[in-house]
Amino acid sequence: MVGTVRAARHDGRRAFALTAAAFAVGLAVGAALVFGGLGLLGALVHTRALVVVAAVIAAAAVASDAAGLRVRPQIRFQVPEHWRRTMPLPRALFLYGLLLGTGLTTFVPASAAWALPALSLAVGDVTGSLAIVLGFAAGRALPVLVLAVRGEETVLAERPHGLRVLRILTAASLLLALVAGEVRAATTVASPGGDPSVAAIDLAWQRPDVGGFLSRNGVVTPLPGSDPAIGGALVAWHVGPEVTVAARDTLAPVLQQSLPGVQKLAVSDRWLVWRAGREIRVLPLSDPTRSARVVEAKRVAELGRPALDGDLVVYHRASAAGSWLSAVDVATGKRRQLRFARDALLPACSTCVRRAARKSCGSGRSAAGRSASSTGSRRWRDRIAGTNGTTRPRASACPARTGPSQPRACSGQQRSRRLPRTSPCCALCAADGRRPRC
Repeated sequence: MVGTVRAARHDGRRAFALTAAAFAVGLAVGAALVFGGLGLLGALVHTRALVVVAAVIAAAAVASDAAGLRVRPQIRFQVPEHWRRTMPLPRALFLYGLLLGTGLTTFVPASAAWALPALSLAVGDVTGSLAIVLGFAAGRALPVLVLAVRGEETVLAERPHGLRVLRILTAASLLLALVAGEVRAATTVASPGGDPSVAAIDLAWQRPDVGGFLSRNGVVTPLPGSDPAIGGALVAWHVGPEVTVAARDTLAPVLQQSLPGVQKLAVSDRWLVWRAGREIRVLPLSDPTRSARVVEAKRVAELGRPALDGDLVVYHRASAAGSWLSAVDVATGKRRQLRFARDALLPACSTCVRRAARKSCGSGRSAAGRSASSTGSRRWRDRIAGTNGTTRPRASACPARTGPSQPRACSGQQRSRRLPRTSPCCALCAADGRRPRC
């Protein structure tokens, strides 16, 4: 094959480049057809036994190539030699590459070639299979092209240790791939099913018209409620307005609370978050008598299911103007806008919760998020850390509105509006030590 590619150099550099490109493209196309098709088939099959078989084949291939054993089984078929004499070289080398790219229709130089189809099938993902395609095509094309450029077409026959080194490198690469990442086929847990949440290796989901389920260590347990959520060492569900938070290992209740209008839940070891209508609220599990509003949607917007990791709540808000993915630290009140899109829906997920905790998800917070962060701590202390187990009035309302002698000028006015300094509302706020933006 090296001599066939090198023969194009007699027609000039342009002809040689065209021939080399045709060979490389043929390799890529052949590999994509075979390994991509296996990945698509694996996505439909997705069985655990297939993953085990692929791992065993890969381990055997690593041992065989590392020890320099004879490749078994071997294919004695060779590419049709007369093609290079009866066809233009670019077309002949494209067809040669197409056959070589399939991996198992010609002589097999290394045992790892037998592991790649099995791994593509076990991965069960076209994207992962295409990554195998790129590696395989590059491994086949580069030695041929490099030796053709250098004019050393007989080097592998004269120096067999070169092929031995290549097999060792192939075994090391395959071993690194097996150690660095897990090869796992996608499996269907429940169908139909929705609203999944995960913690460690446990999974909870909702089955329509049936209820919630919890999968723990491979054992599926039906839960006595709907819309389950897991986080930390806890699991939560609700039956109507009655919410139960329980230990995930024993399902022993830790908290039972009535939350009118509850729809979706999120839980961690410290907090319980729920969506009710157009607002998302939070309460500390240490003192469930206090709760606070995390966010409230306007009439033209809708809130999605919240996700919770530690103290961080991530939620999405959608309206006709676009979709926002935001994060709130319920311990400090700090807010950040993570993502914004005008033509896409941005649902909250556990991955974005963890990324937001590392401040690496999205393009950062907006000006509104910065202004909220500056006053967040005080507002959350006002809302959650009430006195004697009661919740303080909303910090966004003018204090004069709660007083016995409410001036007429204060009626219906919010602190967010700019008021003249002579306003009676301003005077009452100043007397109370909480001057609004006058």
